[in-house]
Amino acid sequence: MRIKMGIRRNKNQLFFKKGQQGFTIMEIMVALVLIAVTIVSVVELSSKNLRNLSSSSDQIDALICANSKMREILDLDTIEDKSWNETDDNGYTYEITIAESLKERTDSIAVKMEDITLVTSWIAGNKKKQIILKTAKVVSKADILKSTNSSGKSNS
Repeated sequence: MRIKMGIRRNKNQLFFKKGQQGFTIMEIMVALVLIAVTIVSVVELSSKNLRNLSSSSDQIDALICANSKMREILDLDTIEDKSWNETDDNGYTYEITIAESLKERTDSIAVKMEDITLVTSWIAGNKKKQIILKTAKVVSKADILKSTNSSGKSNS
């Protein structure tokens, strides 16, 4: 048994079988609208993602600078209760606050606890943004007395 396969080409039957009709103009328009809505939503999502990536890049840069500034503060020889502001060359403004905490718990021991708060601010576009870093450092009271005595002797 042989099966013959082939395409019948008749002038009347180029694309459709007998009795079959094509798409109406309304069906084509609905399909085009659906395709357009899909494409527009994908493009819009992509542009939002690009804006978010740019924003997160700014935040990462600010966080790196804030972390570096916090390292500088933690590496100071003496840490005493005070507040000050600084601005760097990159346009970041730092508000630093050092305050003793848990005083009632550390009165009877040879250390004190210092809370360090670093607020890093910058302008992105037309908005002011900020990141707040907080940490604590245990400081020996003997080291504080030594630094106070040595600074008192150097002033004399």
